[in-house]
Amino acid sequence: MATSDGFKKGCALGLASAAACYLGQSGVSFVAPPAAPSAPADVDVNANTDKHPGRLERQKLSAVEPALPSSSSAWAALGAGACVAAAGLSDRRRRKIGSALARGRGPASGLVVQPLRESRIGNKALDQSSRYADLSLQEEDLIRMGQHVLVAYIMKPKAGYDYLATAAHFAAESSTGTNVNVCTTDDFTKSVDALVYYIDPEEEEMKIAYPNMLFDRNITDGRAMMCSVLTLTIGNNQGMGDVEYGKIYDIYFPPSYLRLFDGPACSVIDMWRILGRGTSDGGLVVGTIIKPKLGLQPKPFGEACYGFWQGGDFIKNDEPQGNQVFCQMNECIPEVVKAMRACVKETGASKLFSANITADDPNEMIARGKYVLSQFGPLSESCAFLVDGYVAGGTAVTVARRNFPKQFLHYHRAGHGAVTSPQTQRGYTAFVHTKLSRVIGASGIHVGTMSFGKMEGDASDKNIAFMLQCDEADGPYFRQEWEGMVQTTPIISGGMNSLRLPAFFENLGHSNVILTAGGGAFGHKDGPKQGAISCRQGEEAWKLWKAGTYGDISLSDGVVEFAKTHEEIKGAFLTFQKDADQIYPGWKEKLGYTGESSVQAATFDWQKKA
Repeated sequence: MATSDGFKKGCALGLASAAACYLGQSGVSFVAPPAAPSAPADVDVNANTDKHPGRLERQKLSAVEPALPSSSSAWAALGAGACVAAAGLSDRRRRKIGSALARGRGPASGLVVQPLRESRIGNKALDQSSRYADLSLQEEDLIRMGQHVLVAYIMKPKAGYDYLATAAHFAAESSTGTNVNVCTTDDFTKSVDALVYYIDPEEEEMKIAYPNMLFDRNITDGRAMMCSVLTLTIGNNQGMGDVEYGKIYDIYFPPSYLRLFDGPACSVIDMWRILGRGTSDGGLVVGTIIKPKLGLQPKPFGEACYGFWQGGDFIKNDEPQGNQVFCQMNECIPEVVKAMRACVKETGASKLFSANITADDPNEMIARGKYVLSQFGPLSESCAFLVDGYVAGGTAVTVARRNFPKQFLHYHRAGHGAVTSPQTQRGYTAFVHTKLSRVIGASGIHVGTMSFGKMEGDASDKNIAFMLQCDEADGPYFRQEWEGMVQTTPIISGGMNSLRLPAFFENLGHSNVILTAGGGAFGHKDGPKQGAISCRQGEEAWKLWKAGTYGDISLSDGVVEFAKTHEEIKGAFLTFQKDADQIYPGWKEKLGYTGESSVQAATFDWQKKA
């Protein structure tokens, strides 16, 4: 049956459109029609005509219509390609056609299918900056309107990729888009796009605004969930092929969205109250980690608790301690309770314990928590729950927060360095990690030692403590208002002892933190009781020097003066000699000591602290 050229052309265009939808690309990205049957030629329909570098104009199929030949054989080739989607071919036939297309030849008439050599759509990434970037947006306006979570990244595209185009692809992948345009997108979808609103390619800085509406909500109570925030802001974008690296350096939560999170139920204020220090400026909570971290059986574990509580306030399970076969919880916890009762009676002071309830199964976590509280009985207020929040995830933190709201929720960050370390260019920083812990309800979180201990960190990490404890605080990029959300208390640990504490407090500006010194207590030459007392004396020495008690002398000289009349911290000088030599030059002569240290402390370059 004879068919007009116009009819053939219309059918071919329809079939090509069907094939384009099936393949998930604009048809012009795959097929370059020949200029003449005997001389195929490349046609780059993606030429950059925009005045902005890296931005491509959107192309329409009709834009290349005049260049299409009227040859019936050429149109038959296009039709055959479209029939992959439209004609219901067998799987075997589809594979055969796909193989032919991959080799650069059409299945029908010898039409050459040319890849677009310079096309960012064909060879690199679809430039979506016209949709997912709006550099005219002002940050102060976004904050004032309160409809977006703002995220600041350090992001570097891979070689050869335009910064804005990659940033827009990053935002698309983090919200409503993918690497191609899809036919199901409507106007509402576009209204909740994440938008790049600031870039500085030289500094590799990028800021993205995520609409609050994008994030998942609970079906039970309508509240927000951190796993959804992380899924979008640091999910698939961490594995994009056009991104060399991308790391979150700050995140801002608008008040209306922040209120949808739990936040902490308890804080160090509750600890101060239990310890009889009031509810304001209660100072250092002297704590420890039972050492060795693993290997103690129930009775020796309880004895270690008793020894420390003779001079200290707070003991925590180390992050791997739980229900090992050689130290099962139903045998160990009763020993801990026995030690606590004895020390409360003998010292007249309350004591605190943090029990690890971390588990894969929320039911197991709840069972552990209930068991521990049943054993502590009237002392249950003095019991905190430790959760390994990084390795077990925010879900574990929320399980503890919601099932045991009266207990101090102790967030241990073991494993966090895999993404937060300055040596890691993906993930998020320690600042961001700790900020998120306050949002989801941690009462306290380990923050390292701000470079004053053995853990990786820097003196500027004090900004982490400010963000955790203040009602308003500045991050690297955003100022966060917490609107009265309960504070999260910094927990300092990792190579700390009484000799390192005064300089730490001076850097931070206060001592309202929780200390968990393992070696600093159990490594003291006279035992854990004296180790605990020496740490408390480290705080006292700093406060007296700060008040001018020792006159116009250096902090190190002030601590040495204090040690002359306090045996426990003097014992720390004798124990941690390397620390003493580095932090307190001339201490031996001033304290009249001529012997050698019995313990070698970790090395540290204190000259950098000058």
